[in-house]
Amino acid sequence: RCSPFSSGSDFLPFVCDLCRGSFCLDHRSREAHSCSEEPAKNEPRTTGGNKSYPCSFQDCRGKELLPVVCPQCGKQLCLAHRHQDDHECEKLEVQKPRMAATKELVQKIVESKDTSKAKGRRGAKSSTTAAKVALMKLKLHAAGDKGLPQAERTYLQVYLPKD
Repeated sequence: RCSPFSSGSDFLPFVCDLCRGSFCLDHRSREAHSCSEEPAKNEPRTTGGNKSYPCSFQDCRGKELLPVVCPQCGKQLCLAHRHQDDHECEKLEVQKPRMAATKELVQKIVESKDTSKAKGRRGAKSSTTAAKVALMKLKLHAAGDKGLPQAERTYLQVYLPKD
């Protein structure tokens, strides 16, 4: 092991990856510090012995050098078919499109508003925007479990009788 003062102020601790000793710049190589550890011998791979993983998707001839397995159905796939949509996974959870649900909710709010007063000064575009703003305000002031995913929440707008 080298002393911090052996090579002046340029001492940088170099750690040997085999014996884990700290050495200066002059003794950092295995030969210079007479490393007692032997490097592990890597067995050479034969080119014909490389294993390939074929894709299990119908009529696909793709192969990968590393396994690509779908975590839901457990099938072996190529990179082109690794996503659930691409290999028609049996356990694919079809999510309801968010924008369609939002559009439907905005449309209901627009229809529920009394537009007879607003027709003279507002067009259809501004009433749709007003409905979107009303929806955003409803979501902003909603009470409930914040840990529930956005897609699974249901918002209710309740009007109490004036009496």
